[in-house]
Amino acid sequence: MAVREARLRPEWAHLYPGLEADVWMIAAQLVPLVLRHRLQDQPSWEFTRRILVDEHFEFRGGRKRDNSWSGVLTRVEDA
Repeated sequence: MAVREARLRPEWAHLYPGLEADVWMIAAQLVPLVLRHRLQDQPSWEFTRRILVDEHFEFRGGRKRDNSWSGVLTRVEDA
């Protein structure tokens, strides 16, 4: 699968109102939804190196991570 997909883990769904847990979506399309929510609402968690936090989302597809992966918004390139 060439396109990177992500799904919200159910245990973190309370932090993302309006996003349905356990539904696969294109990761690049999730980024603006998560950003909009974070900019409009009172933050209850902080951004780390990525907008879609590994602990909160499960990923599949796209390019494999290796030593050249920088971790800075590179998942958007997979779309």
